This record gives sequence, C-alpha cells and structure tokens, in this order.
Amino acid sequence: MKEKKLTFGLPKGSLQENSLLFLRKAGFTVNVAPRVCQPKIDDPEINCFLLRAQEIPKYVSLGKLDAGIAASDWIFEQKAKVKEVCNLDFAKKTIGNVARWVLAVPRDSSVKTVSNLQGKTVASEVVEITKNYLRKKGVKAKVEFSWGASEAKPPLFADAVVDITETGESLRVNNLRVIDDVFESRTKFIASPQAWKDSWKREKIETMAMLIGGCVKSHQMTNIMAHIHKQQLNDILLLVQKYGFPAIKKIAETDYFSVFFRCQNGQERDLIPILKRAGCQGIVQSRAFKIG
Repeated sequence: MKEKKLTFGLPKGSLQENSLLFLRKAGFTVNVAPRVCQPKIDDPEINCFLLRAQEIPKYVSLGKLDAGIAASDWIFEQKAKVKEVCNLDFAKKTIGNVARWVLAVPRDSSVKTVSNLQGKTVASEVVEITKNYLRKKGVKAKVEFSWGASEAKPPLFADAVVDITETGESLRVNNLRVIDDVFESRTKFIASPQAWKDSWKREKIETMAMLIGGCVKSHQMTNIMAHIHKQQLNDILLLVQKYGFPAIKKIAETDYFSVFFRCQNGQERDLIPILKRAGCQGIVQSRAFKIG
C-alpha cells in the first residue's frame, strides 16, 4: 500500500520566521538547513517545501502542494483557486495585525488623491491588485511591475507606488506619503481543492490548521486567574463582564471560587487592578500557549 503523504508549502522570506515559529509552537520539530529547500519535519506523513511566498498559492491551486501558508495578496494576484482553511494573523514583523498594500507618493508631490494619477505611472509588485484598485476608482494609469525596492521608484521612475507596509516606517524614511489603502493582506492556511476532497488529507490539514491557528491566537492572549469569595462572585462577574465569560471552579472545603479569564494582551493592565480593588486574592497572570 502506498504510503500517505501531505505536501506542505512553507513561505520563504518575510513570512518564514513566524511560520516556523508557530509550526514549532504547535508541536512540530522543523529543521531548515542553509540552502536546503525541503525542511525536515518530525512528522513522517508530511513533506515540507520551502518556496517563495508568491508561488505557494499557484502550486496549491494546481494540486502540486496539498496545503501551505500563504498571504491573501498573492492568492488574489495569482488568481489561485484554493480552500482558505483559516486565518493566521501574523505578518513579517507583527502578530495579530495585518499587512496593508498602500498607495504612496513623494511627500512633496502634487498628487493628493488617486484621481490625480490619471494618465500617470504607478509601480508595484502586485500588478493585478493595483489594476483592480485603479479600475474600481475609475482611474486610467500605467501600472509597471516592480521587482522590489518600490520605495525608490518615485519620483524619477514612477509617479506613485503601491507598496506593502506593517508599520509605515520604510515609507516614512523614504519620504513617501500614503494617500490611500489598496489591499489588506492576511496570512492564511490554504489547501488545494483536490486535497480537500480527500478525507485523509482533509483531516490532516484541519488538524494542522487547528494546532497552528490555536498557537497564533494564544500568542495574542493572556490568562488571569483569581480567587473570589462566594459573597463577591456575582458582583465581580458583573464588574468584569466585558472581558468575556470566565471559567469558574469551586475550591474544595472553602468559601472561594477560582475564576479563570482569558483576555487580549494588554487588557490585563485594566483587569488585574479591577480584580484587586474588588477584593480578589491570589491573582496570577500567565501566558496562553495554545487555543483549540
């Protein structure tokens, strides 16, 4: 009987570090040796391939890869027909945020809105996304493919650029000004339509997506545990209801309950003082590691 295998595409480049981070957090041991494009993974049912992020949607769409991690910009750009299994909200530098393709011009440019680009030149790596955006805006402009370093193109080589940004820092240091958002790109776990129809592959894909997706979510979460006296329980729960529904467990042979909150990173700055002032005891903060 032929051994069952799942072919999986890992993005090389900007998404590589965080993709490997969350694969490892999900329990997979992945070794990427220099210049090796087939990383070793400790699951004998998975064959990993390290490929350019731009290529993964195409190969998944064609069924040459069963699944992979890809960004929605390249899914759109490649016109790839794939199954989007789940969002993995990480980008190159940040986790929990999305990357944006933006329309930018030199800071001293006379261009104030996209309509001012009528008949002008726009440079971008994402030609289809840019053309689609301009078409929706009713603007006829020349769109030139850029191999990268798009920030250097205006004003000599292009009147404007459509470039990707997370923090806006690269645009600022290159003296560019954003005039509009063009496309919001999310990292996704994708599968080929062919693999999705195969029951064994689908189960394998869903399991990987659940584990990796849970780790991405948990990276953005904090656990707070507190002991609350039974007489205070209802009042305190009303006080903190905007933080969601906690898990509650009676502490044996006492008048106290353990209350367990899971909140977004940063919310603990508000939640812990509220709990403390309300009379809670034994407050403990810990990192969330995985969410199923």
